[in-house]
Amino acid sequence: MHRSYATGCFVVLIWLSLGWFGCTTQHLSVGGQRCALKDWQADDYFTQDVLPGMESNLRKQRIYVVVGSEAMGFDAQSEWLLAVDSVLIPMRLRTEDNGAWQWSGSRNFYQSVREGVMSLDEEHPSASGLDLSNGCFMIQRGESGCRAVRLPMVRDLGVIAMP
Repeated sequence: MHRSYATGCFVVLIWLSLGWFGCTTQHLSVGGQRCALKDWQADDYFTQDVLPGMESNLRKQRIYVVVGSEAMGFDAQSEWLLAVDSVLIPMRLRTEDNGAWQWSGSRNFYQSVREGVMSLDEEHPSASGLDLSNGCFMIQRGESGCRAVRLPMVRDLGVIAMP
């Protein structure tokens, strides 16, 4: 009896220590929701800035693109967001011919202009509630809950100007 009690306590201690030292799911609180952090590696993550072709209050538009394979039970019908620079960028998903998934979204940056110059209505992304100076996350929100994956360092493709 003494031996089985000790064995039982040992098993409980191992189970508790596994739970405390990395076997539990990590979470990220974003936009007022708690998202489970999942392991998934994007094949590519890049941005490109586009300068407008005419004078306006629109200074530039930044395009965000994430490419990767379907994994972790991703649901194409979910809401997809990119958490970057303390904001949430809505992302669209499309499947490429080779089976890869590509998410893309954009964000506008504005400037003040002199009177008489065209001014577009400003659109600002929602705040994420995160300080993302050390990285960014892609978020999937759907019926099955919220999941987040950490993205690799962004690759900047530079600036292009519209004619």
